[in-house]
Amino acid sequence: MRPTRTGLLVGLASAALVVVGRLLGLAELYAIGAAVGLLALVCGLWVGLRRLDIVVTRSVRPSRVHVGNPCTVAIQVRNRAGRSTPVLRLLDPVTGTAGADLLLAPIGLRRTTEVAYRLPTTTRGIVTVGPMQVAMSDPFGLASTRNPAAPSVEVTVLPRVDDIVPLPRSVGPDPDGSAETGSLGRSGEDFAALRPYLIGDDLRRVHWPSSARTGDLLVRQHDIPWQGRVCVVLDLRRQASDEVTLERAVSAAASVLRAHLRRGDHVRLVTTTGVDSGYGMGASHLDGLLEYLAVAGRSASGSLRMAMELVERGATGAVVLVSGTLSGADVELFERAGNGVSLRRIVRFDGSQRATTPRRTEVLGVGRNEEFAAAWSESTGAVAGRRRRRRQVAR
Repeated sequence: MRPTRTGLLVGLASAALVVVGRLLGLAELYAIGAAVGLLALVCGLWVGLRRLDIVVTRSVRPSRVHVGNPCTVAIQVRNRAGRSTPVLRLLDPVTGTAGADLLLAPIGLRRTTEVAYRLPTTTRGIVTVGPMQVAMSDPFGLASTRNPAAPSVEVTVLPRVDDIVPLPRSVGPDPDGSAETGSLGRSGEDFAALRPYLIGDDLRRVHWPSSARTGDLLVRQHDIPWQGRVCVVLDLRRQASDEVTLERAVSAAASVLRAHLRRGDHVRLVTTTGVDSGYGMGASHLDGLLEYLAVAGRSASGSLRMAMELVERGATGAVVLVSGTLSGADVELFERAGNGVSLRRIVRFDGSQRATTPRRTEVLGVGRNEEFAAAWSESTGAVAGRRRRRRQVAR
């Protein structure tokens, strides 16, 4: 039990009235001061001797939430005492805020009451809720007591994820030899090159103009599509982005990863701080990536060169670099890494023009007032269109 601020002021006023009444010989002031002091003492005893018998249950729904989505903390209080409770106050600290401060009306015998409040989800990260305390005070608010009610819980606020279209599928042999193919024969759907005729090949695959020029039968080689592989490189260098740009970059990386996992691709996350998730697929792999992205922050010791060295270890398929500002040397470094890469894309949030395209890399520059999902969809559609036209010309 401890006095409230009001209780302290009342106690000081009581003492002052008693002293002044005593010095001036005014019995009225002396009596008023003594009565006020007695009231404060009675209130303290009332709070100190009052025992609560309540059960507090707190649940957070959901415990993992994306930025901007609603998250509710529901609290259930059950009174097991033989009489009604006084007015109760629930105090629940929340990271980054003043916390929740809830008043409960008296709860009757064997009754249960429920209250709820919304958690802020405007920023990704780990939000700690609690430990909760239940406070009880006397009817005059002169004394109060606090007791633990519920332990701390953590809520993970995941980065925002946009619904975007995945990149065009890569083609070629599966490096692990474990990917499922769409055909059991030697040919798939995408034209790749010409090869010498082998006994058993379909004569409809023979490319007669080339065969006439060389004097040998040449057959259109169609590579077998395999489960795509997409590696996302997230630039966390402090000099590459500010706080706003970082949030957009993290959201973009999460969006690309989820889009390709939904399609059934193998995805991998590499960062300039040395994190390498390795290729994986499925909901559990995505959950792990999002959990990391929820707490990823800028680093002064990050290195793009180190990240690209990690990428080169088994990099095949597509590689997407997500960053804020990139220098010409950074773009050159990105283009040189990974000989097995079939598609390279840079997503940068410094507002650079999308028309700026290096030799082997698609560059998507997203301005501050531009939506990433719209820019990505437009750029990806253009890439898919160019690939279809090249295949038609090759045929």
